[in-house]
Amino acid sequence: MTSTAPHPEDTARWDPPSRPVDPTSLRPLPEVAATPADELDDAVARADAALPRWSRDGAHRARVLRAWAEALRAETEGLVADLVRETGKPVAEARREVAGAADALDYNAGLARLTGGATTTQPDGTISRLVREPAGVSLLLVPWNWPVMLMARDLAPALAAGVTAIVKPAPQTVHVTRKVVAMGHRAGVPSDVLHVVSGDIAVAQHLIGRPLVRAVAFTGSTSVGERVLASAAATMTRPLLELGGKNPAIVLPDADLDVALPALARSVVITAGQMCMACSRVLVHRSILDEAVTVVGDLLAALRLGDPADPATELGPLISPGHAASVLGHIDAARAHSAVRGGELTHPGIAGHVVTPAVVQAPPLDSGIVSTDVFGPVVTIEPFDETAEAVRMANATPYGLVAGIWTRDSTLAQHLAGEIHAGTVWVNGWGGSYPDIPTGGYKSSGLGRTRGIAGVHQFTELKHIHVS
Repeated sequence: MTSTAPHPEDTARWDPPSRPVDPTSLRPLPEVAATPADELDDAVARADAALPRWSRDGAHRARVLRAWAEALRAETEGLVADLVRETGKPVAEARREVAGAADALDYNAGLARLTGGATTTQPDGTISRLVREPAGVSLLLVPWNWPVMLMARDLAPALAAGVTAIVKPAPQTVHVTRKVVAMGHRAGVPSDVLHVVSGDIAVAQHLIGRPLVRAVAFTGSTSVGERVLASAAATMTRPLLELGGKNPAIVLPDADLDVALPALARSVVITAGQMCMACSRVLVHRSILDEAVTVVGDLLAALRLGDPADPATELGPLISPGHAASVLGHIDAARAHSAVRGGELTHPGIAGHVVTPAVVQAPPLDSGIVSTDVFGPVVTIEPFDETAEAVRMANATPYGLVAGIWTRDSTLAQHLAGEIHAGTVWVNGWGGSYPDIPTGGYKSSGLGRTRGIAGVHQFTELKHIHVS
């Protein structure tokens, strides 16, 4: 096999070793070296060679995915400890992540035997067959914030579709990813079918550029997603992108505020706000602005901060001091034009950087705090007078991932849901996500859909076979 290692002049641009840090203690985690280019090429070649055998036996794929799900459940506590150490998320959230990953594997096991084809007779007496075939070797670029769940969310339907896969986790969460993939191998996924590699941008771009890689799934920021999409376009590689969000909730004056405001406050601090589906904008009717500001502010101020390994902790550290500085910069910029409650740096018994949740009151619609994906525990509370104005405000950012509507008027809720540009709109709730329901974004929040049958189809090609 011919090596495609970088030329000597390109070697300096290969990903250097990563040095992740425990977000809570700020102690170093094991260094992560980037996988060399020749090893990446070998993994792609082996995955391509394994494709025919793996793709033809849906019953075997189903058994393997179910066994993998049970292994995750059996080893939950060890995985929870890994997630807390590598991401800084609270224990309760880490348990939900492992459970969600197991659920994704279970659900997609059932789809592994779904043929997805159709046959029809044409008016001229000929026969048309529609066949879904695995797209080919697929690359999954997985972020650090929900590394187990987001890998399983895309990998389970990919394997169900019959593709072989290469997973490149974020350097921060390589350890827990390798552990989960090793469990999959023990459950029966052949080693040539599923590979884990390490590195950053250069490794990802190298893999996307391999002709045998036919699909790429990426979850992360819009800016990096644009680079992934540009690289995929060069080889017409099928993209699946779930990107950033600036997610609004519209609260109408007839809403049950005793339910709505606490639910939205909790949604602000999912993964300390470092989660693409966290609520970051609450649009309230002007008549309830003061109440919303007070209630949401009080609820967020009352959260218990501290060590995420402590089951009582509700808000842990941000992923790094550098990211904390970025979040604080956005908050400080908002103080120039709006009243801000919270948004202070603290170290509640830990070395890690915790930012107290920030509530920004009535910022201008054209301000950065409204349009930028801060990716931290920050929420704006913005007043409106008419429902049409609320819809215009909700749609005023480049993003369109998720949104929410709170009202007792079900007819109005359905109308507003149809007007909002977002891939998911929750009515009188926030955060419902299920392995059988497709999700994805509008506009700068992504391309394609994951989960459900649509998630399996994302990793297939549809072929028409015409028989005369």
